[in-house]
Amino acid sequence: MLNQYRFHAGQFSVPLIELKLTGDDVETFLQTQSTFDVSKLEPHSFHLASFLDPQGRVECYGWILKDKTEFSFLAPELILDQTIARLNKFLISEDVTISDPHKTEILVIIGPRAHEHVSTKKFKGEIFGEEAFIQFSSPVAHLNILDSHQVETWRGLTGWPSFDGSDYSHQIINNLRLFDLSVVMNKGCYPGQETVSKIATRRGAAYSPVLVEVSEMLNPGEIESFEKKIGTAHKCLTWEGKFYLASDLLRDFRVAGMKLHFKLNGKEHDGFVRYYPLISGSSEEKSRELFYAGSEYFMRDDYKTAEEKFRMAIELDPKFGDAYESLGVMLGRLDRYPEAIAIMQKLSEVDPTSVLAHTNMSLFLMKMGKIQEAEEQKSQATIKSFQMFGAEAKNKEVEEARKKAQQNEWAQRESMFEQVLEIDPEDTLANYGLGSIAVERGDWEKARNHLEKVLAADPKYSVAYLALGRALKGLGLVEEAKKIWKEGIQVSAAKGDLMPANQMQQELNF
Repeated sequence: MLNQYRFHAGQFSVPLIELKLTGDDVETFLQTQSTFDVSKLEPHSFHLASFLDPQGRVECYGWILKDKTEFSFLAPELILDQTIARLNKFLISEDVTISDPHKTEILVIIGPRAHEHVSTKKFKGEIFGEEAFIQFSSPVAHLNILDSHQVETWRGLTGWPSFDGSDYSHQIINNLRLFDLSVVMNKGCYPGQETVSKIATRRGAAYSPVLVEVSEMLNPGEIESFEKKIGTAHKCLTWEGKFYLASDLLRDFRVAGMKLHFKLNGKEHDGFVRYYPLISGSSEEKSRELFYAGSEYFMRDDYKTAEEKFRMAIELDPKFGDAYESLGVMLGRLDRYPEAIAIMQKLSEVDPTSVLAHTNMSLFLMKMGKIQEAEEQKSQATIKSFQMFGAEAKNKEVEEARKKAQQNEWAQRESMFEQVLEIDPEDTLANYGLGSIAVERGDWEKARNHLEKVLAADPKYSVAYLALGRALKGLGLVEEAKKIWKEGIQVSAAKGDLMPANQMQQELNF
């Protein structure tokens, strides 16, 4: 199970080709040639980088390592020749020497506790979205080793490129997951940068990688919908009882949560679009994942497993108040009062405003027969309750001031838009402005009138579909709202306006 590594640490080895780069101009050369901002690379660290041709297509990728002031490039073996050719292509008068290639076994130590297992000679960075360390050494004793299937599953669910170069594709980088993982926008010029920026700031890539959640294991092939090709499925992965097609999908259908009805290898299927990464490397997000799992076990009275999940959640996010509270309440239910009190004391440190920390401590102390201490905690709970009421009153005052300022701003904007409509009643910007303000105010009928005018004048006005759907929903016309959002998703996705498209999909999902 990958979770043992996601929540703790693990290790695996991969063969890569090391190219050492020496000379006074190495950092400048890498900075002006690669997609990554090498100037931000700290000593003893590494990062994924890509090298493009002038048309923005990937010629090679790999990992740049910085050891104090020296650099190495770790290249996948199957694309070694083109890597060497690309690195030499733009070397003219720079003081840069590239060593002969040296095949080496790289040890990757990965996970939130990886730092506990590294040696002094290591490079810190990120792999699969997780904190990871690279070492040129043999495996670490007493640390579990991921098998090749686990590595490939983790890699596939996060969309990282292969270590051997087997999935290399000479495409514009915007079409690849490498765009998200190795491109730093606005870092300065490099070959292909102008093309990459134009595509990113306009409609985005025509095809880009996503996952499609399906109900069974499926074979690779062309994905068809509406009697046309909309993508390509490359492989199918399994994760926690579900199946995911790693696919390149057309822009119009690349909306998170969108339900797809499609044909693959002559058979019809349904699926849901999921963005990479499917599993998060964020300690905070993993902590919440563990907390929700612990809460489910708690409700099933599986206290042992629930305690394990809650403690792991706290370990990953030591400031996660809900995890302390749930763990403390559960320990109290099990009559483990001293432990429960210790957890509630930690909760009080993490959240000094917590009333429940003192209320629960008072209850536990009372059950232990420590009446005086229980009364002291009850008194603390009362004091914090009054402080909370005072804070709430202050917050209410601040909120009222904010609402007044909002009303003034709306009035100013409305006046401006109304002046425009006096000149041109069909002006789309003014109608949208008045319609969106009416949505924020909950004036649904007024919002509907203005937003319908917008779409009558400009059927491709993406955000107007989102606002009109909300107005219709506010009027109780839920089915009409859904119809508008579905139309809006098609329009937005076709234009590359994925933010309103995703927001409309979220509205449909709820």
